[in-house]
Amino acid sequence: MENSKTWEGSKNKSIKELLLDNFALLGLAFVLILFEILTGGKLLGQRNLMNVFNNFFSIALCAMMYTFVMALGELDLSVGAIVGFSAAMAAFSAEISPVLILPVALLTGTGIGLLSGVTTAYLRVESFIGTLAVSFIFRGLTTYFLNGSVGIPISMRVFDEDWIKILTMVIVLVASGVLFQKCTFGKNCRAVGASREAARQSGVNVEKTRMLSFVLVGLICGLVGFFTLVRACTASSKTGNAFEFDVLLAVLFGGMPLSGGWNVKFLSAIVGSVAMALLKSGMSLVGIDGLTQQVVQGIILIVVVAISFDRRSVAVIK
Repeated sequence: MENSKTWEGSKNKSIKELLLDNFALLGLAFVLILFEILTGGKLLGQRNLMNVFNNFFSIALCAMMYTFVMALGELDLSVGAIVGFSAAMAAFSAEISPVLILPVALLTGTGIGLLSGVTTAYLRVESFIGTLAVSFIFRGLTTYFLNGSVGIPISMRVFDEDWIKILTMVIVLVASGVLFQKCTFGKNCRAVGASREAARQSGVNVEKTRMLSFVLVGLICGLVGFFTLVRACTASSKTGNAFEFDVLLAVLFGGMPLSGGWNVKFLSAIVGSVAMALLKSGMSLVGIDGLTQQVVQGIILIVVVAISFDRRSVAVIK
């Protein structure tokens, strides 16, 4: 009798572990099937595929670099503010010369990422608090400097061509994938996330590794800011609003653990970004307004964390 109960318990445990291990793919399949039904097959229709790709493009670009921060067991809540401020500064630079738009966006994003990295790694402010403070600072500065919105020449929409975005996606995917999977830096990020002290004793420069991870996120947010700007040909105080939650939900939806360490998988960023792109596009197709979409995403975020959170991890947000 006891053996039967033990076997049944182990069976239930193995089923639960199987579901958790395949949580990302199951979630992706659920979103795809649900909105294909609700939209009458329009979600993956030819007319909507580019809309799905555009949603995927921005989220995936940031999510791939966000993987390094997640591997550390950290969070960066400033990505939306970085996108907005980078777009704003790039729009101002266009008044001097349109050639400056891309470099200014990249430099602005990198600079803010460096600020977040120094605050977190060297000033020892917890990433949740530090990046939230950075977000408040640059959201405020964006509103102050723009005082409405700033436009750029309509000719800059040439950079919104599909082939340019696809090429950019491939370059970032290969570069970030190799850096995370094959290079020492990616391994160091996971080692620091698993145990800072053990990583330090193994010769890893913990503070430098943490700082550079935030710099990478800032750099890619600057790039996202550039593409956001050239698509709309205007920057406003609302540019990048709530983008940080799109990215965070994408990586968590992809099965990335909040605790960081060796369990963080690069593929999670891609799978989660696809799921988020389908979710956002599907909600728009069925007529759900922006505010209600945020409510839905908030509920999903709670559910995803509740399901995937490993309560055995002592340090979740470092």
